[in-house]
Amino acid sequence: MEKLKELKELLASLETSAETLRRLIAELEQAERNPAIPPQPFEEAFFLTRNPSGFKGRRPVSVLLPDGQRVITPTWKKVAEAVMKHCNQDQTKHDALMKLRNRIQGRDRVLLSSSVTGMRSPLVIDQGLYLETHYDTESLLRILTGRILDAVGYDYSRIQVTVRSR
Repeated sequence: MEKLKELKELLASLETSAETLRRLIAELEQAERNPAIPPQPFEEAFFLTRNPSGFKGRRPVSVLLPDGQRVITPTWKKVAEAVMKHCNQDQTKHDALMKLRNRIQGRDRVLLSSSVTGMRSPLVIDQGLYLETHYDTESLLRILTGRILDAVGYDYSRIQVTVRSR
């Protein structure tokens, strides 16, 4: 009886290890299909957790996502688009974003909306999901991280933004 219990525990441990190995293999295969392009000599990479005022006056080049994908983003609006679309890929986060629509207000406009009505510079994230992007760099990044991504529980700590070196 004791031997049977030990064997069942060993089997459960092996199944957990096999699941971990499958996940690691899938991540490596994904990395091979989308190899990360490291920052170029004329670029500097900063984590999105950096104080948004540190990005003021800087030109974005790309966003480096946690899965190793590099998205070319020549404008701050494109940075917001890349991060929001990555967040929206997770079904749980998508549902949270959809619930958050029309509930986050700026001074004059809704920041995350179900329609483009009343927006000056709407960014389409998904069908029925729009982000207002008519803000300066610092404000846009504060809204993106502090008011939206934090509210849906999205971990952006491993996302980097590359900017042109000064």
